[in-house]
Amino acid sequence: MSQAKRYQTLTALTGRNQLDSSYHAAFYLLSYDTELYKIACHHVNRDGIDFASIKCATRGFDERSRQVIDIAHNLFSWNSKCDATPFDVSRLGYPYMELVCNAIYIAADEIKVVIEPDQNHKEKMTLDTEPYEKTKRIHSRLKQMQAAWTAEAETTEDYEMEC
Repeated sequence: MSQAKRYQTLTALTGRNQLDSSYHAAFYLLSYDTELYKIACHHVNRDGIDFASIKCATRGFDERSRQVIDIAHNLFSWNSKCDATPFDVSRLGYPYMELVCNAIYIAADEIKVVIEPDQNHKEKMTLDTEPYEKTKRIHSRLKQMQAAWTAEAETTEDYEMEC
């Protein structure tokens, strides 16, 4: 089963049509690994995601997987304690570090998870970065405006000093 199909299954287990970005970020991380997905399926329902039970059930998993679960929990429930530090994230390596970074952008609504059929009509997961690109364009325009205002203020100040 593909990550796209696992992701869709997790979202369907909530019984909700609309999910906020915290669900999407958590499901993006929980759907990557087949074994983690199988455990997560038993702990997702209409009430949400039972991360305490997932963490209990994954005690035997490797440290990287447990850090990813901890991060998924924190992105889902922002006030949950997260033992994984930025340093830990930097040491996750490929593919986990990339997954975590993508999940952070998903949680911030800067990237959207998109599930579409590929050429073989199988579900394929892609990430839509348009919201993030829009934020970058706005930031760039604001910097240009700020530079123009600064230059104008300096020119006005120079002119006033000459007078």
